[in-house]
Amino acid sequence: MLQVLGSIMIFAGTLGIGYELIDKKRKIIHVIEKWEWILQLFVSEIIYKKQPLNFACMEIGEKVGGKERKLLLCVSKRMVETQRGQFQQIWIEECKKYCKEEDLESTQIELIMDLGVITGFEDEESQKRMMEAQKEKWKNVRIQKQEEFRERKRLILSLSPCIGLLIILVLW
Repeated sequence: MLQVLGSIMIFAGTLGIGYELIDKKRKIIHVIEKWEWILQLFVSEIIYKKQPLNFACMEIGEKVGGKERKLLLCVSKRMVETQRGQFQQIWIEECKKYCKEEDLESTQIELIMDLGVITGFEDEESQKRMMEAQKEKWKNVRIQKQEEFRERKRLILSLSPCIGLLIILVLW
């Protein structure tokens, strides 16, 4: 009886570990999609509404949630406190704090940091062109991560029960 119960627990544990790995990859894709949305909001706030960067960060921060909200509101607050401080420098400092909290890969960290450089242009046309290029980079990263996710999900869902069965057979 205890062997059967232990076997069920081992099997459930390996399935749980598999689902945890899948969920971690799903969260990365969610963060990428959120940053794509934030970039679109930057385009509408800066290019079309002609908002200054500190107000754009505040408006976008109010619309998004989570750690991204905290990042954008901190950048806005610091820009107001420093009387139009240099956006790029403030952005990079706050992004370093944000990236420590989030589990991001180096390409995603670079894209987030680049957002400070892109939005720092005075010329609207340059900003718009750079933001469109940035949106394309985010889209490519998202598509790549979604393909990786599908492959790894299949692999994890097939291997985790097999590993559980192997452990059970070895222990019996």
